[in-house]
Parts: sequence; structure tokens; C-alpha cells
Amino acid sequence: MKKKAALLGSFVAVALIATSGVASAHVGYGVSLYDQATNTWGPLGTTGVNPVVSSNAGWISGMSNNGVNRTATIDTLADSHNNRFRFFTLTSPSTVTITVVGTPNPYDPTLGITPSTLNPGFSLFSGQVPASSHDGVGDTNGLTAAQIATMQSSAMVGTAPNVANDGGYLQYQPAFATWSPFFDAMDEIIAEGGPVPDPTGPKWGVYRADGNVTMGNNNGLVSTMYFTGIAVGDGYGSDPLDNSVSWTGTLGPGTYSLVIGGTSLNDLQNLFALVQQGAGNPAQGYTACDYNNPVSCNGTSYPPEYAQLRARRNMFIRMSVNGELSPVPVPAAVYLFGAGLVGLAGLARRKNNA
Repeated sequence: MKKKAALLGSFVAVALIATSGVASAHVGYGVSLYDQATNTWGPLGTTGVNPVVSSNAGWISGMSNNGVNRTATIDTLADSHNNRFRFFTLTSPSTVTITVVGTPNPYDPTLGITPSTLNPGFSLFSGQVPASSHDGVGDTNGLTAAQIATMQSSAMVGTAPNVANDGGYLQYQPAFATWSPFFDAMDEIIAEGGPVPDPTGPKWGVYRADGNVTMGNNNGLVSTMYFTGIAVGDGYGSDPLDNSVSWTGTLGPGTYSLVIGGTSLNDLQNLFALVQQGAGNPAQGYTACDYNNPVSCNGTSYPPEYAQLRARRNMFIRMSVNGELSPVPVPAAVYLFGAGLVGLAGLARRKNNA
């Protein structure tokens, strides 16, 4: 059920206080959006209902058959860092509505970034992956011996490190393509009996917007969040392209992960082309030039377009549980824009009536 028009005025206010930047390099859930046991809503701000996401393509990059890096024959896993993870907990069956509205990132002359509004998409999962999970988990570079020992838990490496066929998460992970930003982590995965690097392989990361996701962190924790079958995207399928997306349905007791990203197919095409140029250091025993990675071979960094495509985009999460609404932020200075908001409210009413 769509409630976009009625919420428009509040969302515009959020856009007025947006700032630029890049999202976290690891999975971070922030503060709980809602805890039904205590009837507590999440706070305002980037750790709560006003998170940011680094790219306008993260969610659709994880969708099967999106026409860019995932097809019916090559099912590429995406970079989870282009998405934003949040969670909430229910104690009883409840009717839940989730609305995400994208707002523009501001102009940043230092990066040549012009304002771009997020086209949001989100998926719901049952459960969570561990805090600080990473697409390239298993990389021991820069860690102390104690940290490596912690990371190499039985869940991560099996009975013992570097022993083939003794279980553990790393041993059975598909190979990253050599152009993936997480290619460097492959040296430890190879040591666990996993596959060799794939110079033309499709694997970008580990995130899927429409399937179960297993991730681990450098503390040796591994878990899976299970796709509920709930995934909606702005401009994706039957949803109109208007920087807002909603879902309403009944959810049972449990903890849920809400993973939000962008749905711009054009941004994905451009971002994927840049990522395929290669990034980072080669796996142990290999050189990037063996696989013809222009960026690594030339000793250069990504072109400016990469930073522009991964510039922070802003959003606002609106939830209701059994009819009770989450709070809406109203900045103190919003009265300065009263005339503009009144005009927008009028447009919203006309849209709603139509």
C-alpha cells in the first residue's frame, strides 16, 4: 500500500539537512529501528531512520537477471557496501508498513558531484549477519597473530586452518573475480581449499537482494540472513519511478534485516564498468597484470567517476507497526521554508486525490 503523497512534506525537510560522504566499509546495522518488546522506535539521524547509502545501484546490483552483471546463466553476487543495513524486532504477528524515500546528496565541488536523488529499493531478511561482516572476510593482511587466531574460528576455517575438506565458511566460497575490490582476500580463501581466482568471473561481492546471504567477520563469526521473499524497488517491476517505495504486510515474531540500496540501472552499468577495471592488490602468488587489470597494472586509482557514483545518497525510513507510526523529524528551521512546503503539500494532496 502506497502512502507516498501524505508523507512528502516531512521528507523534503530531511533533504534540507543532507550532507555528503561515503557509507561504511563493513556491514553496520546502526540502532534498532523498532523493538516491539519495549515499544521503542529508533532515533533520528544516520544511525537510525535517516541513514545514507553509497551508490544509487546497490540494491539492483544484487537482483537476479538485472541485465547488467547478473543473468540467468551468470549469477553474480554484489558488493554489500553499496547498501545500508538496518534491523527491527517483533514479538508477535504484526501488520507492518515500511516506506523509504530517497533524498538528494548535496553538490560537492571537490568531487565534481552534482545532486542526485536516491531511487530506493529494499529487501527484508529474517535474522542478521554478524556486525562488521565484510565481503572479503578472511583477509589476514594487517592483522596481528591474536586477531588471526580469533578470525580462524571453526565456523570460519573448519577443524584447523589450511586443512582441506574439514568444513568452515571460507572453504566453500565462490572465487571473487580478479577485478573485484575483494580480490585481495582470496589468498586466505585459497589457503582454506577454496577455488582459485577467476580472471573473468562474475563474483563482485556476496550480497543478494533476492536470496539468502551468508557473511562473516574478522572475529570468526559467521551467520546467514534468510530472504523472506519481500523485495521492492523504485521503478523496478510495477513500482513507479518517484524516489519512494513502500511495502505493507504481516510479519511474525523475530528479528528482521532491512537492506536498502539504489535501483538506478544506469548507475549500475557505469559503476560495474568501473569496478571491472580492477582494484587493489592481487592475491598471494598472483599479479594483477596476469589478469589484465588496467588500474592495478598501471599503478593508478579509480577514475573520479567511481567516487561520484559512490557518493553518499540520503534517505528516510518510515515505519508503522499495527498502525503505530515511527517519529518524523521536523528541523527547527523548517518554518523558513513554510511557503515551499505548503505548495508541496498542495501538490501531494492533488496527487493523492488523483
